Amino acid sequence: MSGAVRRGELRAEGLSRRYGGLTAVDGVSLAVPPGEVTGLIGPNGAGKSTLFSLLTGVEQPDAGRVVLGGRDITRMAPDARARRGLVQTFQVPSLFPSMTVSDNLMVGAENRHRDYYGGLLGLVGHSRVAARRRVSRILSALELESIRDEIAGTLSTGALRLVELARALCAEPDVLLLDEPASGLDATETEKLAGLLRGFAASGVGVLLVDHDTDLVFSVVDRVYAMIGGRVVAEGSPDEVRANEAVRSVYLAQGSAL
Repeated sequence: MSGAVRRGELRAEGLSRRYGGLTAVDGVSLAVPPGEVTGLIGPNGAGKSTLFSLLTGVEQPDAGRVVLGGRDITRMAPDARARRGLVQTFQVPSLFPSMTVSDNLMVGAENRHRDYYGGLLGLVGHSRVAARRRVSRILSALELESIRDEIAGTLSTGALRLVELARALCAEPDVLLLDEPASGLDATETEKLAGLLRGFAASGVGVLLVDHDTDLVFSVVDRVYAMIGGRVVAEGSPDEVRANEAVRSVYLAQGSAL
């Protein structure tokens, strides 16, 4: 994990998290560079979800630190991390179900620029206009204009996933953490997601992708980390990690594709 700090790069440095006698994350280090898709794979119970919680600030590590763009953000609250450009999506879409698609996106667009007073008083007029423009651009880029006025709670799973991605993009992320974004998607929707992820990286965003669909992960990532038992046991290109004996033995023992 040595080397020069890259602007917008997310780094985990020796992160550990224990629950009594169980060590869920054990000295994990990884880097999510800007302009690349980084994958994180592992069987159930490997510690991926706990690591996500440590990166986003939902939980605090017992050891190690989280660094974003060269700044230690280990003790920073989740909302403060989001305003600094660390944005996530969730396994279960967390949209406001009674709001329209465009209003959900406005939440993301406004939150990135709220400061203490903005949180109390709302955004000033020019900031709100800029947020609306960004929402329109993202709706167009993700081909969601046709559903911009639909109520989020009425959408299909695939549409919900895309709208949540759109809301995350409206927050102008430097780093985008995606937790099982392909869950519930059909083959066509998964293929579209893969194209979007490549596009996000091409725009300069650093993407960390966690998904059980290893075909998706290996098809889009530049680098992948494999976790087993709370530790990173392999890292490298998709081909290097796919060929790793420790990784292969776990996946083959579970009857899973790799």
